Amino acid sequence: MNGAEEYMEFTEYVERERTRLWSQAVSLTRNIQDAEDLYQETLLKGYNYWDKFELGTNFKAWMSRIMINTHINNVNKNKRKMECDFSDGECENIIYHAVAESAVHYAENPEKVFMETHIDNGIERMLYSLPDSFRMPFSLFHFEGYLYEEVAKILDLPIGTVKSRIFRARKMMKDMIEAKTETKH
Repeated sequence: MNGAEEYMEFTEYVERERTRLWSQAVSLTRNIQDAEDLYQETLLKGYNYWDKFELGTNFKAWMSRIMINTHINNVNKNKRKMECDFSDGECENIIYHAVAESAVHYAENPEKVFMETHIDNGIERMLYSLPDSFRMPFSLFHFEGYLYEEVAKILDLPIGTVKSRIFRARKMMKDMIEAKTETKH
């Protein structure tokens, strides 16, 4: 197969999963500019490693794994770059991630659309306050519609760990909601 044929084959696969990949990029980064970068970097890596993809296997899971690994690497790089002098008290309340900084409507992001139409801001903040190790499997399962087995493959975790993290994420959310309800009374 020549380069043009490989490119066309890769493009056909990407077109089928384009919306889901974009949605996942926005869900992971929670920022349009970072999502664009992550999406493009994922496509570039996917194309560069196209010869490693086994035709007939799950392209969606393969690209999701590339995207998640890329995102984790980017987050780790950015954490190393972040510096803050706490001596003047200026950085006391830094939150590393920003939730919905712009008013852009993410029509292709099922998680965002669901949040905007079904969940109040308090619960959305609770979800985003979960550690990524719990939020990512929870979101992939509940908002992206992946099966336990697919989430396990995407995150490169045993299926029991995925089920446990989704269960624990639900429990953490429930505990936060109950604590919030108790403080109102």
